Amino acid sequence: MSDSLTIRRTSWMPDDAQGRTARMMVERLFVLMRTLAVHGPSHPVSVQIAQAVADGIAAAELPFTLQFVRQAVFQDHALVMFDPGGFQRSLRVASALAAIGVQQVAVDHVPSVDDLIALGSELASGHGTALQIPGMQLRAILAGQTGTAGETVEPARFAAVMLLRSLMDAEHIEASRGGAWPWSRGAAILRRLERATDADAPTSTRFLEAAPGEFTVPRRAVQATALALAAMRLVGLDVATRRVGGHATLAVALTGLRPRGGDAFPAAATRALDQLRSTLSTGRSKIDPHRLRTCALVHDAAFRPEARSRWHPVARLMELVYEHEVLRCPTDASFDLGAVDLLSALAPRSFVQDDPGWLQALAEIVGRWAPGMKVELEDGEAGVLLGGSSTRPMVFTGAAVKVGRAAPSLPGVED
Repeated sequence: MSDSLTIRRTSWMPDDAQGRTARMMVERLFVLMRTLAVHGPSHPVSVQIAQAVADGIAAAELPFTLQFVRQAVFQDHALVMFDPGGFQRSLRVASALAAIGVQQVAVDHVPSVDDLIALGSELASGHGTALQIPGMQLRAILAGQTGTAGETVEPARFAAVMLLRSLMDAEHIEASRGGAWPWSRGAAILRRLERATDADAPTSTRFLEAAPGEFTVPRRAVQATALALAAMRLVGLDVATRRVGGHATLAVALTGLRPRGGDAFPAAATRALDQLRSTLSTGRSKIDPHRLRTCALVHDAAFRPEARSRWHPVARLMELVYEHEVLRCPTDASFDLGAVDLLSALAPRSFVQDDPGWLQALAEIVGRWAPGMKVELEDGEAGVLLGGSSTRPMVFTGAAVKVGRAAPSLPGVED
């Protein structure tokens, strides 16, 4: 059981060796830039941060070259991966460098603190020209054309970047919680999640689960949306319905989730509906069909909580993935739950047992079957799943523990 709870890093996650210098430079240049913008070049804190940049360069293996191309960072021509926070800082540093006409930074030896302060001041101001700094060569990448080979990106890395961009957009929406719903930004999140799944479906389902860092409200909201989209794709729903369900899930999750736990699903849906309806009209003669269908789906959960059996099936999926992320950060514990724990906690819930199909889809997407689920073996005998793998499940049937030869099915669910 303990092995199944272990989340291992995979090749597309950052490690301590690959790109360590690039991540250090991005982090310290970002802090230097922000410090100089607030305190100016002569403040002791600014000098201290510039010294930290110099110390980091001195500890690195020289020489090295950083290239900022589009939304990617390369160290000595190797792509560097960041965690979600580091990726955002890399975009800020790349934007500041581009403002002074720089896409490449080549470091031969440690620059002086005064030169680093001068560089940080230009980055903070957002205008100027590339400086001549001894030990550091700042260049533009002239006539940079990616070509056919450059346009081919490793699918897992592309999926990770799309997920990080989705997370950044969700953070913008969460920062303005309570205001009118930004339909265009919500649609952008859905498109990026779709592109991530098209590029590499396993990465899309694992990345937000396994990435380092806190499970913030935006991260859990994007995870709920990604799970909902994957489940709808698995059962073969059309693209328009998937986007409606994904948009509704995103709105409810960003409205109802809290740093620990979250509001009841009907209450979260009610508040989300108020935000969605405030910008329902696009100003044209007709209401956008996608917006209308999204509001109608959320309306089911908001105003008919007692009639759950008559909800649209996608509304029941929304409730499942929302509760999945509410349980991830329990209010009565300081730790977060993993994939197996979450499925195990959801399995005995009455709304899951009454309508188990979506939980089965979730288990197939996550790649784990949760102990405690009521399942049915190939011979038709029902029982409770104790563990095992998806190909050799251990099921307690009341009289014995049986080991199945294939993944069990949930009672009442057609394959």
